[in-house]
Amino acid sequence: MYDVGGAAIIVRKTRMRQRLVPLLALVLTLGGSPALAQTSTECGSSIVVRRADTLSSIAERCNVSELDILRANPRIRGSADLVAGQELRLPEEGSPSASTAERLGSAAREAGDALADIARDFGSSVEDLLRKNPDLHERLRRLGGELDIPSLDVSKAQVSVTPEEGATGTPVTVSAVGLPKNVPVRIGLGAPRSAYEIVADARTSADGTLQVNVEIPDWAGEEDRVVFVVEGRERNWNVRSEPFRITGMKL
Repeated sequence: MYDVGGAAIIVRKTRMRQRLVPLLALVLTLGGSPALAQTSTECGSSIVVRRADTLSSIAERCNVSELDILRANPRIRGSADLVAGQELRLPEEGSPSASTAERLGSAAREAGDALADIARDFGSSVEDLLRKNPDLHERLRRLGGELDIPSLDVSKAQVSVTPEEGATGTPVTVSAVGLPKNVPVRIGLGAPRSAYEIVADARTSADGTLQVNVEIPDWAGEEDRVVFVVEGRERNWNVRSEPFRITGMKL
């Protein structure tokens, strides 16, 4: 239970079940054996992500389980984190697991996301939740500082696009707030819940905002909707826009 506004929060059973899946994955990542499962793949020790790939499509292509892909790549939490051109490690017989630092970093980022979800569910903010639970705040602060993980403000960041629909070739303004200050970022574009492709480089302002113009590429015409993604250069965080509707191909 967490203290918010003096009242104890008891998470509903459905919400608990929703959080059990990532928590179980986290236990497998952090508490598993020193080596990955003894698994060989048809793709070798690594694979380069293609545009519109998903974990399931890669798993099928390489004859490996989605869980093994996640365990070999602790910064990946789902298909929406995949980037076209990114090299994913694949488990091979006798290959070592991810380093302790990488696994802890993934755990800390997931903890930040979960904390933001809890705050939103109960009409609070991350800052208010941490202020009323100083022990939790201190633990997360120490872990984030040791692993050089961006602050939890990233989980509150918002990305918007103007206009919200258009044909390929349409110029779109991507705006964002709540990002880390004065850092290089990359802009990605892809179908929802699948691998995205980097389409631009940018840098956030001194107050953590971003505004960059991007043209909808021709290949986006293969999709009904696409989302814009702003990611850190180290791929240790990313924030997504609401879907942009593709209305057709440019003439």
